[in-house]
Amino acid sequence: MTTMDNSLSFGRLAELVKLTLLVMLGRRPVDASYDLSPAGVWQAIWASMIFTFLVAIFPGMQNGFSLLAANMLMQLVAILVMVLLFAMTLRTTGLEARVCAFIVPFLWIENVQHLFSGLVQNLVIVTGDATLLILITPLIFWSVYWLWRVGRDQLGRGGWFATGLLFMSFMIDAVMFMFVQNRVQLPTG
Repeated sequence: MTTMDNSLSFGRLAELVKLTLLVMLGRRPVDASYDLSPAGVWQAIWASMIFTFLVAIFPGMQNGFSLLAANMLMQLVAILVMVLLFAMTLRTTGLEARVCAFIVPFLWIENVQHLFSGLVQNLVIVTGDATLLILITPLIFWSVYWLWRVGRDQLGRGGWFATGLLFMSFMIDAVMFMFVQNRVQLPTG
């Protein structure tokens, strides 16, 4: 296997988003689409930060720097905690060799879901039409299915194990969201 490009250039990130969409359409195998190494994990983490910045900059400009900073910090902490908990869980269950093979595609599917959901949310802010949020619903279900499927297929422990990892991810996101909501005061009116 040749060395993968682990850069964070616009072209490489766009290529990885495209590859992830192809994986989510069932047109590409997971193992051949990503660098399933620690470098690939870090690339997915930093890509997540870039995408978070891109989708949070417009609301951040409207609501102040504290919202943008809180979103960036929340994303970084949440993703690092999730990766560490996944790695610990997989090591304790004897799946240490599959840590990167699971985490990298999991993060890329989350990245694509986060990027497109953020773009729709920004479109709602720009247009003022909250009914556009309905566009996120199929994306959420599609993403959850693929996150679960990556857990099932990459780890080979079945659907219940994958469901547990997915639940762990949701809990981390929920706790971080509640923490930020309690700490950052959004301007009203």
